[in-house]
Amino acid sequence: MSLVSAVIAAGVFPGQDAPAHEKKRYAEKLSHAVAPALASALRARGLTGTRPLPGQPGEKAFQGGLGPKRVDVSFSDERHGLLLAVSVKSITAPPFSKNLKNRFGDLCTEAITLHMRFPYSIVCCLFAFPAAADDDVTPGRPMSTFRRALKMMSTISGREEYTDPGEKFESVTMMLFNPADESGEGAWVKLYNADTGEAFTESEYIDEMVTLYNRRNPHAEVEALDE
Repeated sequence: MSLVSAVIAAGVFPGQDAPAHEKKRYAEKLSHAVAPALASALRARGLTGTRPLPGQPGEKAFQGGLGPKRVDVSFSDERHGLLLAVSVKSITAPPFSKNLKNRFGDLCTEAITLHMRFPYSIVCCLFAFPAAADDDVTPGRPMSTFRRALKMMSTISGREEYTDPGEKFESVTMMLFNPADESGEGAWVKLYNADTGEAFTESEYIDEMVTLYNRRNPHAEVEALDE
């Protein structure tokens, strides 16, 4: 399953007047569709056993430095513990900027929690916003929420060495998506590297995570090949 397929699987985007529980449910459905898509792509690149596995529970809990932490996408083994993690986050309902600072703080805490216990692990984040979050500019705020989030997340991305600050992620990727309509048409996904602000393809995104894993684990490299 691709990320576009995951967006389609999440269903029709709730209207602005929809109840709060419907908007929350959509965000949950999106995350629950995106995580298996990423896990499947990572397994195809050689990280066999990456969770969630088909037909099995999604998140896996790890004992982090500040307590237990559930991880959306994880590659681990009994000998080394957590080797690679992807946290899937989203803000899907307007006003998109309302919870941005809180999410930023939550992500820093999440990275610290995992890196304290697993300093060598590759901890990544995929942060999703609907296309409308890139259009919510006003005369008093000329930068859209998505662009502000991209700039903000660049400050906690790019952890190159295991000794670098634990609150940083090895990689943060921003996902801009257009939801599907009632017929399942019109969905698209665009990915941006938070470090550079540049767009890249889904295949390049998966390859980047495998490259980061290989660099940190030269004794157990896998090949970053297309599916």
